[in-house]
Amino acid sequence: MADKERLYYLDNLKVFLMFLVIVHHVGQAYGATGGAWFYAYPGERVKELSYLFGFNASFFMGLFFFISGYFFPGSFDRHGARRFIVDKLIRFGIPLVFVTLFITPVLGYVQYLHYTGAISFPDFYLRHWLVYAHDKAHAEQAFNFAHLWFVEHLLVYAFLYAAIRMALQDRTPSRSASPSRGVPLYAIVLFIAALGFVTQLVRTSWGFPIDRWLFFLGFIQMEPAHLPQYLSLFVLGILACRHSLLESLASPRNMLWLIPGLGIYALTVYQRYTTGRRAVLLWEYREALLCVGVCIGLLALFRMYFNRTGPLARVLADNAYGAYIIHVAVVVALQHAFDPVPAGAFTLFVGVSILSITGSFLASYLIRLIPGVKRVL
Repeated sequence: MADKERLYYLDNLKVFLMFLVIVHHVGQAYGATGGAWFYAYPGERVKELSYLFGFNASFFMGLFFFISGYFFPGSFDRHGARRFIVDKLIRFGIPLVFVTLFITPVLGYVQYLHYTGAISFPDFYLRHWLVYAHDKAHAEQAFNFAHLWFVEHLLVYAFLYAAIRMALQDRTPSRSASPSRGVPLYAIVLFIAALGFVTQLVRTSWGFPIDRWLFFLGFIQMEPAHLPQYLSLFVLGILACRHSLLESLASPRNMLWLIPGLGIYALTVYQRYTTGRRAVLLWEYREALLCVGVCIGLLALFRMYFNRTGPLARVLADNAYGAYIIHVAVVVALQHAFDPVPAGAFTLFVGVSILSITGSFLASYLIRLIPGVKRVL
């Protein structure tokens, strides 16, 4: 079933990206370099999962930001500034506050009990979760938005976008009336070069390596190493809507962008596998090519082959956002539940990934049956 009035391929692409997010977070417990997580597998971990982490981080949240940015102008035009902000406060603000104050502290508390010692939850909440919010010595138990940093960014960007539109008194339509002539190849190449340059500047000259997180202005949780990707793709999503560029970017021929995108990463993995060392030379430029190539290629691929819906696809699309909000709790619960199982890290990674995807979407579906929750999720 296809409907030209709705971009079903973007719905299906968001579901696919959500699968990657869940698998990525499952892998953090079982991979050798998965970053900080609420559960750690006690046995030998799967070193090869680092390839998955590197691949995902190179594009998947950036593509989420692009898709989110694409829908901002239309939402603002339909609702106006006031309702636009109220809608974003409901959609982003309520989950951000609820999860941060009531769900993430429970996950941190379980982690604290498992690896440190006995303490009451109120004591943990007041003495560790809130009081040590900016104490590096207690970083793992400190206040943080966890995976909802993405939602926080969208909320901040919504305020900035509305402020800019109101300041400019911009009443132009969200989409250009004239057909787009497309994005020229040289513009894409220049963007790749610029993204690689700025990313390298942030990570080397400014001293913000991957996985170093901070609270900008004291409350905006961010990883500066990937911020150039996230922010630029969000802005490009807005421009793609305003100038009717999405159809051009998602044209069938652009599936070919998957070749250089995946190819450069395959070459990087091969170099690391044969030399035993991480490829450092021009990595940020390689990452930029991977990011742009895979983003454009996936847009084209999903528009070509997945621009349709059905009963299952509709359920998955309707619950993709809810699954993002709730999935960490589901993943961590399953990881702890399978902790006694005498199985290797890779077996657990596969099993918990399948169950986490199913459980996260099912949990979202059930939660959205509660009256009023669909307005939020």
